[in-house]
Amino acid sequence: MALKPTEINQLNVVSFQTNFMRLPNVNFFCQRVTIPSLAIGTALQPTVFSDIPLEGDKLVFEQLNISFYVSEDLSNYLEIYDWLISLGFPDDNVQFNLKNEALNTEANKTIKSDMNLILETNKSNPNYSVTFRDAFPVSLGSIELDVAATSLEPIVVDATFAYVGSFSIEKIN
Repeated sequence: MALKPTEINQLNVVSFQTNFMRLPNVNFFCQRVTIPSLAIGTALQPTVFSDIPLEGDKLVFEQLNISFYVSEDLSNYLEIYDWLISLGFPDDNVQFNLKNEALNTEANKTIKSDMNLILETNKSNPNYSVTFRDAFPVSLGSIELDVAATSLEPIVVDATFAYVGSFSIEKIN
């Protein structure tokens, strides 16, 4: 007799919310989030006939990727741009001080920030929380402008974030 799963509803691709503490403008315009893949390494035990794969002891997590519409005032793009500049090689003291400004705000105690993704049910109720601890941007995609465009599609930019350790997935009651 085949077992029937207790939950038969599929995860809806459009039922999510973002709660990126340090990126309120990106939250509003976020269009796509990719929950990173993870893999465990393997070791091979040699034998006379064929090698036997054994489970490894170290998980490898991909980085977090998001895509968002760029707002007309560039406020969401600049949130990530300024964060990257302050982490990298600032040109002047104002850019360098962005680190200190981040430390002085209530939501940002460090130059890293937690990023939460809320997965919703098919009835738009919060179902699971995916948390990426101590995230920081590692890349910000380009803005493509094109005078030959035949339609006015919104500009979408990709951003990639690294985070510490693994990410957690918790059921919301």
